[in-house]
Amino acid sequence: MSQNKLSRIPTWLLWVVGGAVFGIILRIVFGELPRDLRGPMSLAFLVVTPLVIGALTVYGARQTQRSWRFVLFAPWLTVLLMFLGCALALLEGSICIALLAPLFLACSSIGGLVMEVALRTSGHSQSQLRAIAVLPFLMIAVEGKVPLQDRQFEIRRSLHVNAAPETVWKEILSARNIQENELPLSLTHLIGVPKPLEGINVKTSDGEVRYSRWDRGVNFTAKVISRKDNESITWRYTFNESSFPEGSMDEHVEIGGQYFDLGDTTFNLIRLPENKTLLEVVAHYRVTTSINFYAAPAAAILGQDFLHMLLSLYKSRSETAEQRHVAQQLRAGTPCFARRPLTQALGSSNGIALYAHKTNCY
Repeated sequence: MSQNKLSRIPTWLLWVVGGAVFGIILRIVFGELPRDLRGPMSLAFLVVTPLVIGALTVYGARQTQRSWRFVLFAPWLTVLLMFLGCALALLEGSICIALLAPLFLACSSIGGLVMEVALRTSGHSQSQLRAIAVLPFLMIAVEGKVPLQDRQFEIRRSLHVNAAPETVWKEILSARNIQENELPLSLTHLIGVPKPLEGINVKTSDGEVRYSRWDRGVNFTAKVISRKDNESITWRYTFNESSFPEGSMDEHVEIGGQYFDLGDTTFNLIRLPENKTLLEVVAHYRVTTSINFYAAPAAAILGQDFLHMLLSLYKSRSETAEQRHVAQQLRAGTPCFARRPLTQALGSSNGIALYAHKTNCY
């Protein structure tokens, strides 16, 4: 690029690019730090770094007329360029970027606001404000001496299923050949979390074991620790080095890792009138990060979303199986279910109602 073309580029825009490059460099440097310093999962990187690059963005525009809108949102451009660079350099995957984007954008705006206040109060002696760039390095040196705190959480979700508990129970214990079109649109999958392909319970010499398989080669097991047929089942997960093949998930958000873990899952089946079921799932998980204030609610949102996806899958399969079962009984000439209208079990379409009339099932 010629000197003339370079001179026509606004100075603040050069600082945007420079701030993004600085953020990428910090990601590389922090990624090489010893494990006990937490590197990219440190407060220094996750909070202080976006604060700094937001502040540098506004500092680069100190010679221009700045609106408060610019102060708050120009740092977002720097953050987005940083994320783009990290993605292209394969430093971060889609899951981490999606999870960190709200935090980075908010912190960068705060950094820009702090720098704007500093510029307006410092008069003409502003050059020393660039020293804020060393803040992430100072923070990482101090932060490593503070131990991380484990936090345990519970999430639960439920929905009504138009099928008997016995039918729902079978679908939970043997969820084979899960197709993509059976799964509702979910946030977890939009950001890149692998989708489930199979979940099967098997009786072994060591007890009942749940074998789960997701796409991208993800696989893990769970030991059944409590079971009451057609009413409740609980299993506790086990993850090992082969559970998440390289590239299947971002290493910093792998389940069973240093920062996140899934403990157990319970399915409760509550029998309702008219051969229906209230299906509830309860999950326990651990969060251990420097930013539990942010990571905990983020994990809860994703967990609720994932549980809804599972419940929707079991609801759809159970209701289809119930319809098939009732239809088979009618073809075999077996008695109707407790003399209730067939349309309560199969729906109320004209075709089904006509079939009920022809078979005298009321």
